[in-house]
Amino acid sequence: MNIKKILALLLVLCMAVSVFTACGGGSGAGTSTSTPNTAGESGSGANAGGETAGGETAEGETGAEDTGEPEPLTLPLSEEKAELSVWAVYSGAVMTDLNEIEGVKKMEELTNVHINWVPVGVNEAAEKLGILLAASEYPDIVYPASEAYPGGIEKGIEDGVVYEDHDSLIRKYMPNYMNYLNNSEEARREATSDSGKMSCIKVIVGGDGTAESEGTYQGLAYRKDILESLGLEEPTTVAGWHDALVKAKESGMDYPLMLDTNGGSALALSWGVSTLSRDYLQLDGDKVVAGVLLDGYGEYLDTMREWYSEGLIDPNFTSFNYYLDTPASVENNEKLMYSLILSAFTGNNYAQMHMVNNPDEFLQPIAAPALNEGDKPVQSAERIIAKDTIFISTSCKDPVLAAKWLDFLYSEEGELLSWYGIEGDTYEMVDGEPQFTEKVLTNPEGPSAILERYCLDWGNCWLGKHNAVASEKISTAAAGGVNQQMEAVNIWSAPETNVSMPVRSLTPTDEEGTATNSKLTAITTLIQEHTINYIIGEDDTSFEDFKAQLLQYGYQDVIDTYQDIYDRYLAR
Repeated sequence: MNIKKILALLLVLCMAVSVFTACGGGSGAGTSTSTPNTAGESGSGANAGGETAGGETAEGETGAEDTGEPEPLTLPLSEEKAELSVWAVYSGAVMTDLNEIEGVKKMEELTNVHINWVPVGVNEAAEKLGILLAASEYPDIVYPASEAYPGGIEKGIEDGVVYEDHDSLIRKYMPNYMNYLNNSEEARREATSDSGKMSCIKVIVGGDGTAESEGTYQGLAYRKDILESLGLEEPTTVAGWHDALVKAKESGMDYPLMLDTNGGSALALSWGVSTLSRDYLQLDGDKVVAGVLLDGYGEYLDTMREWYSEGLIDPNFTSFNYYLDTPASVENNEKLMYSLILSAFTGNNYAQMHMVNNPDEFLQPIAAPALNEGDKPVQSAERIIAKDTIFISTSCKDPVLAAKWLDFLYSEEGELLSWYGIEGDTYEMVDGEPQFTEKVLTNPEGPSAILERYCLDWGNCWLGKHNAVASEKISTAAAGGVNQQMEAVNIWSAPETNVSMPVRSLTPTDEEGTATNSKLTAITTLIQEHTINYIIGEDDTSFEDFKAQLLQYGYQDVIDTYQDIYDRYLAR
């Protein structure tokens, strides 16, 4: 296969694993009760008493008494066979009929709800979603994965597409989902709007029965094999890395360091500033600040300018494509350090994937080195728990049943069926934890091929719970027990202080969005042009004058606006 095609495929897989519309940490197991529903419930419209299958009146008001606690989820969800239609992004390569997936069959048996699936490939999701929203009738449930509703979910309610009162449905009929939110402050904030209500349902990221972010999936890395050949140990400070880069250059390496295309680098975190954050905004505790206005950014620029003048930085950094150009660079031993590497390519994974013919290559991930010995490192990565959107449409005749069916996916039974398959066949419970069987781990087609036949989520359809730990178990087994990718994630995720804002969980008003966007294009252009030109020696503007320019462009107004937006997020 062409190397660019391999890289493109791997990139899609990496982005599917990572990161990805919210932030955080915490845990809480989902629960479900498998006792029959009360008699008289039906899965197809209103019954003789005027209630739908889930107990909602024809006018949309809940028939159940509001006690402040969700009703327990009881199975089956309907005594009579019920049906729901689900539009979902699905990119599995093995199964074409999702109802033939063994876990989906078992879901139908337990819930007594048949799903009419409308699977949509990830590459056509945006186009198909646009076509769907332009129609007058919609599927009962819509899961567009990473494709957001154009204009936001509140716009979907205004458009008459999104069911207007998800909040009541969730609080009354989704106990397993609420349990995750109640046990994770971050997830609860991310799943809630500034008004305090939940306008949709979110995919919850975590492990087996937990809600927690996946970690940081990209960062700084160096060629451990080359450093060892120079007789050096891993430096712990910026000054130590300078000396290592100098020695690499003296040994014959033309330009031992590659920066990001905007002149930034995870190295900037050594000065406490992030060049990885959107619009160069970051957090100082609960305060929103612009990293480029901090003294550390000026010190970073001066250091990179000095290293560039010494020939330590590749002058082609502005055009270097990390996904397509890194393998050739690794193959030819051209760099000692890369400012950005995806976790999937750390260790000797390039060689194991046969993307390079260099068996000795080893990309060792590291947190940003200390500026001064003893300094604690920081990280900058948006960590998401409640991410992709799921919503019930206004065409759904039984929104209570739809809410209950979705809640089943957050229950222990639902999660196991979605990620592990059938107990005794594709997984066994060992010391209270699900473990894949040899049937999966030694399958000649590969674990993913067989799991697609058993589990909905292995077709990258993370409808409900996104269990990152299940994926990790497969990749660890495939690597013989040593998961280099997760080791990288653990290293980059280790710093206790994360300066990244939860940008994708923030909700600016239309007025705020218009006001900030009108300024940010010019601001970010100025930052990138000055950063690059200052490093390469073509711009001698002082740091004070640079900051003054940014403030003249209205940067402080942007910072103040984002502070208001972030304060609303904290108050959820």
